[in-house]
Amino acid sequence: MTYWKNLLDFLGPFKPRFTHRSNHAKARGARFGRCGGGDRSMGAYAFEVAHVRPLVAVVAAHGATDLATRQWPLAYALCCLVPLPPPVVTGLFVAGSLVHFAEDVRPDGSLALHLLAGMATLLGGAQRGLEFMLAYLACVHAPAHYLRCWRRKRWRALGCAAVTTMAALAASRRLQSVVVGHAVQRLVFAHVICECCVVHRITATRTGAS
Repeated sequence: MTYWKNLLDFLGPFKPRFTHRSNHAKARGARFGRCGGGDRSMGAYAFEVAHVRPLVAVVAAHGATDLATRQWPLAYALCCLVPLPPPVVTGLFVAGSLVHFAEDVRPDGSLALHLLAGMATLLGGAQRGLEFMLAYLACVHAPAHYLRCWRRKRWRALGCAAVTTMAALAASRRLQSVVVGHAVQRLVFAHVICECCVVHRITATRTGAS
């Protein structure tokens, strides 16, 4: 019930939520710049999440399905350890995101979604843009991802996600903000690679069977 209550509250009227920021959030903002608590030039933002903690936990935990793949150690090692210029990391992140969300809403829907996220960021700042994407991830992407896992009979993946979700919900009870920067972008791109490997394996199996 707490999850749905927070979700309904989050999707309520568009209004400023952080007129008076905590000292912790102000410190984050000072560290990462003035543009919405983040440094736009480096693509890093202090995302204030106190009002949507359950959503953040659910969204963050869905990537645990990667643990059921054989490719995840190599994918995460390459994405996290290979030195790349920040613009390249952000470019890979955006490209991977476009491809990944196309599984949910087709390529044209994914492009439209990213354009809307960009508009939300331009009109309301980084906080609003991240909230928009969080709403999509929690309401559409994570459920669709789990449904695909169910249809593909990825029982171990669903088990990993269930355990991780419970742990994330417990660990996020006092979470105030999350730094969304290049480290997160690298993790997301690694998740996209793992999912692409799953799709490739299933397609190859079906082609071989036919």
